[in-house]
Amino acid sequence: MVSPASKKVVVLGGGYSGTMVAKGLDKTFNVTLIEKRDVMVHKFGALRGMVYGDKFTHRLVVPQDKLLKYGKIVHGDVENVEPGKVLLKDGSELEYDYLVCATGSRNRLAEPLANVSTRDGIMAYWNNIAKEIEKAKSIMLVGGGPVSVELIGEIADKYGHEKQIYLATNKDKVLYNDPPFAAGFYKKIDKQLKKLGVKVFTSEEVQMPFEKDNPVLVGERHVTLCSEDVTVDLVIDGTGSIINTYMYPEAWKDGESARIKVLPTLQVEGVDNVFAIGDINNVRETKLGYTAMLQAGVAVKNIIALEKKKKLKKYKPSKPVILVPLGRKGGAVAMPGFSLGPFFASMLKGKTVFVEMSWKNMNQKKALKPEIK
Repeated sequence: MVSPASKKVVVLGGGYSGTMVAKGLDKTFNVTLIEKRDVMVHKFGALRGMVYGDKFTHRLVVPQDKLLKYGKIVHGDVENVEPGKVLLKDGSELEYDYLVCATGSRNRLAEPLANVSTRDGIMAYWNNIAKEIEKAKSIMLVGGGPVSVELIGEIADKYGHEKQIYLATNKDKVLYNDPPFAAGFYKKIDKQLKKLGVKVFTSEEVQMPFEKDNPVLVGERHVTLCSEDVTVDLVIDGTGSIINTYMYPEAWKDGESARIKVLPTLQVEGVDNVFAIGDINNVRETKLGYTAMLQAGVAVKNIIALEKKKKLKKYKPSKPVILVPLGRKGGAVAMPGFSLGPFFASMLKGKTVFVEMSWKNMNQKKALKPEIK
């Protein structure tokens, strides 16, 4: 066991980056990981789970019990973060010598509702959406980001041309990014969407009465667009993510974006013993699970370096890169200056959506098998 005299590291958030930090420091520090959910949610596969339901969602809820050999996991909601301690909503407090903020963001569609924290509740959320998709004959996705596009690919992969799918975005192109990805990437995605029979509407402001915690509207609806009026029986909101920074001091945040201001070493500005990684910091790069894990590796090295009074490593922001599968066999990959097609998108992500990787990273011997062909 780690000595009680070891410095205390508290990690907030049990997603990809938070679990990576906790695991990386487990042998040399007194680690506490705070996560309200009783499983690790494998977001990379969530959109497949929304289409295949209970034949797949059991693979997306990864047990936490084997992650840490020496440290501990505390299930709870963070109320507030103060110098040297974290306050939970149940009134308990945890002191820290080092704090790693990895609370990430919550996509309104792909991730279970904010108040859902149990394995069964998380799976039920995805399973219920899968049932509505199965019943629908025509579906509109609002938003042209990776979530909407990947979900379209999963629907088409299972149902073929059985369902008429529409996509509406307020941007001038699907998968808009600033700076833009390689031109060939957009051509590959557009060509495949057209082949799947998806009708894409760009530069459209679609206003739908979505409820705060419900990104799905069931029942026939008439949608008025600039170029065409369409009638669908299911509307899905694929827009936006909510950054989880409400618990941190305002002095740590960029007032405009609410993201935490960090140095190149990923330390919070003005607070040497606190690190912020992933979606919640103001590093200028495309916010992805992959880049969050790269930042986690730097945070681990820098906390160890601080203890040894050695020079800290600077994180180098990634250039625009994205991998967007369209089902198990389609999609495209954008790399700096060039793009790759369906074969590479399938081999890199689409075929497995990284399920086995997540189970392995959580120290589970092997992932549960899917029940889909």
